Amino acid sequence: MADKYEVFEQLGDLEKTLTMTLAQVAHIRQVLETSITENATLRMELEKLRERLAEFEKKEVKKETPKDQPNPNLIQIFNEGFHVCHLHYAERLAEGESCLDCLELLYR
Repeated sequence: MADKYEVFEQLGDLEKTLTMTLAQVAHIRQVLETSITENATLRMELEKLRERLAEFEKKEVKKETPKDQPNPNLIQIFNEGFHVCHLHYAERLAEGESCLDCLELLYR
């Protein structure tokens, strides 16, 4: 008879252990679900931010493009033989003279 009581006690202990393990699994599942939901939300927000950043960068490129090209008015003034640099602005260039400051201003 003692063996039967030991078996019942062991089954009771096993049942308690399984119940605690099941509670732990349920908790872990809940934490995982919360993490997955948060991860999905963050991924969507990140995608939207990347799209906004791409739009912003496109606008910046459009704004900067004219700066990359020389100003046509300054080129015309320089081709007519006048300085466009800050040091000698509107002074006449000597025949065949080329000013490095003017060229840097036009083509930087």
